[in-house]
Amino acid sequence: MKKILIVFAMCALLVGVASAEPYDANIWNAAGTAAAPNPIVIHPGETLTFSYHGVNFAADNQVLPYYSEVVAVSGGAVDTDMTVTISKANFEPGTADPYTDVGVIQITLDANAPATGQWRVTVGAGEDAVTKDVGSAARNFLIPEFPTIALPVAAILGLAFFIQRRKQE
Repeated sequence: MKKILIVFAMCALLVGVASAEPYDANIWNAAGTAAAPNPIVIHPGETLTFSYHGVNFAADNQVLPYYSEVVAVSGGAVDTDMTVTISKANFEPGTADPYTDVGVIQITLDANAPATGQWRVTVGAGEDAVTKDVGSAARNFLIPEFPTIALPVAAILGLAFFIQRRKQE
């Protein structure tokens, strides 16, 4: 019986700790209609726009200062390859829950950033933060048309066949 009471007390404590968080946050698409993908894919030289979304506020009319951080993870990435710009100083939820700041976050990847780079971007307001993985898509390479590849290959095969035929004669 004592063990059951201890387990019950621990569960109550954990529920109390979980509900002590001011709100849950997420990064949404530019229109503020759905969560952004994770990972986010961005091309070198590209700028993407996102929204900041929050639910379950502990109090209305809070003013929470925005902050951001970029950490290079792999692929020759450097922290300074990526820039996060937030167009507002504060996230102000008002009285509407959920609340979304539409189009306030811009992530820019430098044009000279490595095509294999991976970064971890954290955007937060107040004490809550959202972390998303951001990967650079390979640079756009032109794929040659079929005849551009097929004609030289056919010419080499034809030349090899011709030389082999002359040796047999």
